[in-house]
Order: sequence, then C-alpha cells, then structure tokens
Amino acid sequence: MNKNSLILVLMSGLAMSACSPAAGPASSISSNLVAVSTLQRVNSQAHACWLKDNEFASYGIVPELDTTSTPRLLIIPRGKPQSLPQAVIVASAGNAQFYGPLSTSPLAGRINSDISRWASGGTGC
Repeated sequence: MNKNSLILVLMSGLAMSACSPAAGPASSISSNLVAVSTLQRVNSQAHACWLKDNEFASYGIVPELDTTSTPRLLIIPRGKPQSLPQAVIVASAGNAQFYGPLSTSPLAGRINSDISRWASGGTGC
C-alpha cells in the first residue's frame, strides 16, 4: 500500500467516525433532566404536604434543582437557611432517596415512603 492510499484510508476512517453519534454526554444530560423532573415532583408534594404538617413545623425545604449536577432537596431548620441540612433528598429517574440526621429519626419511615411514592408519580399526603 502506498503512502497516498494509506492517507486516504485514514481520512475515510476519520470522516466516518465524525458522522457517528456521541454516546456519553447526551445520555448523561437526559438522565439528569429526568432526575430534575423527579425531584421537582417530590419538591411540589413536600411543600404541599410537609410544610403544613406539625411534624415538619421546625423544618424548611430548599431545592437545588441544578440541571448540570446532582439535583437535590435540602431539609433545613426553619428560618436558618445557612445551617446544615437535616436531610438531603437526591433523585434519579423515577427514584428518590434521602440521607442525613433525619434518616435515623422517627420521621424517617414517613419521609422515605412519601418521597418514594412522589418520585414514582404518586400524589397526596
């Protein structure tokens, strides 16, 4: 094979690879958007249910629905936006989970069942 033929084969290969769809970033972006959508549902229901409930009277909810990193909700002491979160709720496609000090509290079971229900599309308190 002469030098010109080799160059032609290499250039053809590069041209073909340029036409191939990119695999990594697109799926990462779409899964992140699904996680944001899931967390938005959880956030809406948590505001509607928890903030009106006496068991959650001492807590507030701060959404961090950034579409470029891990979206999350922070459960913080009410009126203290700079304090450490008492729970962090993270989501993925149709799934949500939480961690933090409230995960070992008497509210843990309710929080877990509420966010699981809301993440999967359920509503109500």
